[in-house]
Amino acid sequence: MTSNTMFKGPGRLLSRYISDLRSINFIVILIVLTVSGCQSGRNITYLKNLDISENDKVFLNKNIPYRIKPNDILYVRVLSTNKEVAELYNNNPTQGITTTMNSEADQYVNGFSVDKEGNIVLPVLGKLHVGGLTLEEAYDVIQDQANEFLINATVIVRLMNYKVTVLGEVKRPGVYANYNNQATVLEFIGKAGDVTSFGDKKHILVIRPTDEGYKTYEIDLTDKSVLTNPGYYLVPNDVVYVKPIKGKAFRVNLPLWSLILSSLTTIIVLLQYFDNN
Repeated sequence: MTSNTMFKGPGRLLSRYISDLRSINFIVILIVLTVSGCQSGRNITYLKNLDISENDKVFLNKNIPYRIKPNDILYVRVLSTNKEVAELYNNNPTQGITTTMNSEADQYVNGFSVDKEGNIVLPVLGKLHVGGLTLEEAYDVIQDQANEFLINATVIVRLMNYKVTVLGEVKRPGVYANYNNQATVLEFIGKAGDVTSFGDKKHILVIRPTDEGYKTYEIDLTDKSVLTNPGYYLVPNDVVYVKPIKGKAFRVNLPLWSLILSSLTTIIVLLQYFDNN
């Protein structure tokens, strides 16, 4: 029996699968393109249903001011026309605000921690209750106390631990600091480099610590309703989690499946070649 005869049996059998494999390849590619196309249509555009005619429309969303909690860290600096006297009222008398905001370690050392009872202890000014107050209200309390000791005193009050964690399908997940009195989920997703192609903009989860426990908000960034969602404005220590799309595992493994199918097709083509020769 010649070698050609030996290959005829399995060659004929395997050659039948060549067209089937090519069809499978075509079907797989077609499915991927269809799924990708549908996903991109739903998931790429932010606020896709915001009509241009609504440019002047106001979307009401009450941004509730943040209230100081235990373990918060405040930056407090007292200024006065008498610089030498004013330095006695500050935690870091030889350095200014620029230096003390350089690192997290500096912020922790030079800031004033709020204890479990809501108090901070300031040099000379003593113990002051700021728990449950907004930054503006805390400023008034500290300013009134400073006025008792200094003439023409000026007080600066800042929240130093205003940070938000962004996780999941974003380009640069991590912990990001905020240097404004308010922040939005869109702003922090922008800080994290935007949502990846595998991220689901329709299901963004905001996890918020409260005195009673953790509260969650689900946000759809593709819908204009996000502008009125109570989770749109972020508060310190919020966690923003971008969920992956349902087809992520399939799309990630697509190159591997394509390689396997291509390898099988090549083997069968070689067998068919030997069968015909």
